[in-house]
Amino acid sequence: MERFTVFDLLSASTHARSFVDARVARTLTGLVREGLVRKMPADAVLALACLGDPVSAIRRLADAGVLPDELPEEQRRLLAARLALNGAELSTRDMTANAGRVAVFLGLPEAHSDKPAPLPTETAAAYGLFPHQRRAVAQMRALLRKGRPRLLLHMPTGSGKTRTALNLVCDFLREHEGRAVLWVASTRELLDQAAREFHRAWGTLGNREVPIVAAWGGQEWRSEDVTDGLLVASLQTIYARQDELGFIDDLGRRLGLIVFDEAHQAVAPTYRGVVQRLSSAGLPITPIVGLSATPGRTFVGSDTDDELAEFFQRTKVELDTGETGAAANPVEYLIQQGYLAKPEFRLLGELPDIDADPMTDSDDAIELGIDEGDYLDAVVGTTLDLIRESHRRVIVFAASVELAHLIASTLRGAGVLADSVDGTTAPEIRDTAIRMFKSPMPVPRVLVNYGVLTTGFDAPQTSAVVIARPTRSLVLYSQMVGRGIRGPKAGGNQNAVVVTVVDPSIPAFGSIASAFIHWEDLW
Repeated sequence: MERFTVFDLLSASTHARSFVDARVARTLTGLVREGLVRKMPADAVLALACLGDPVSAIRRLADAGVLPDELPEEQRRLLAARLALNGAELSTRDMTANAGRVAVFLGLPEAHSDKPAPLPTETAAAYGLFPHQRRAVAQMRALLRKGRPRLLLHMPTGSGKTRTALNLVCDFLREHEGRAVLWVASTRELLDQAAREFHRAWGTLGNREVPIVAAWGGQEWRSEDVTDGLLVASLQTIYARQDELGFIDDLGRRLGLIVFDEAHQAVAPTYRGVVQRLSSAGLPITPIVGLSATPGRTFVGSDTDDELAEFFQRTKVELDTGETGAAANPVEYLIQQGYLAKPEFRLLGELPDIDADPMTDSDDAIELGIDEGDYLDAVVGTTLDLIRESHRRVIVFAASVELAHLIASTLRGAGVLADSVDGTTAPEIRDTAIRMFKSPMPVPRVLVNYGVLTTGFDAPQTSAVVIARPTRSLVLYSQMVGRGIRGPKAGGNQNAVVVTVVDPSIPAFGSIASAFIHWEDLW
């Protein structure tokens, strides 16, 4: 049986014309005459158009006696059942009291209030900072406003130096339209990371379209292109062009801020003069913000350590825990709060005979002091032990390029997914190995390397690091340790294992908290 609608009711009713508003009929008549409407609608159509909203239409029809009196018998019976009035006569009162339900019965839309969506009570920041990072940005902004021309942001590896600094960069660019920021670093990994992270940061924090100019690895660029936004440049690229007529002065005048990543390199004779000239060419002098987890260059202290502190005018911004009862050492606080993993240091095999009182941070190769076969046995055996302990991502820092490949080959032979990379590895091979290592697949993977994953590499899933590379450099050592200590709040792990050939009983080499404050007296 076809559904009986209000249109059917009006078509059969002798009262349909009474619901037509004369003004509507008159206007439609004129529109028909002008050809804007094809023909005059039937009385039932006009009546339905003039009855108004569903509830008002039913009430008007009830008041006029059309409902329920003109309903066919079968429809009266069905409607009574719908309204749970079986055995009772439908009345005008029943119609008006149940106008909404009668309207639906006659094919009109159901009238009901939309439930308002609850008001939001909080919102997340797409490129936000942890409290200690926000306090660091506030300190840097305050110092720059006071006219400090140089300062160093001292944060542990893995605690978000790049993210913190880019919030400062975005603040600066919003407030200084038309002045660019120069971000300098020494490796492709750090430069690539800075450019990509700025793209993410500005997409959330920015207020206009700005350029990102890449100046490393032979990419073509001109100082005239630096009108706003971020110039990401290698130290080598800037140094190579310093003798071009007017280059340093022109570029320097376009800059409003210089960020020096891995700032312990700032006093290297090769680069120091260039950076100072860029800063001095600014109008006014362009401030320099250094970033480092290790605000020194040597382990025991030397003239270069003092020069570094002097270069940044002994102005250092540290992490302020800002909480009563929190650990005094920033690293201990970050571990306590879950931003960094709690590391367990283990000794790897027999130590080579390395001076425990080194005087340089050179990362030149050091004699192993043990047989190559014993070395491979120790490193591979330790790595397999870590996998058996349920570590899913392990980074191995080998003592040479050849040893890195030998370790990876041996691990693959033992049934472990392992890749090796070094500075000569083709970019597509290296990128694939790193991508696979960072994948969320639960199967264990090992990434063995020599000289390429100490900076600019972030794989929070890493829970174990094997430092199978002797070193006298606390800077390099801290960078290697930092690859495996991302905490749960940073997408990492609660605990981490660091297996090392460097004696962890040497002060600062067995505690990331001690390493962090090793150069404190200089500042």
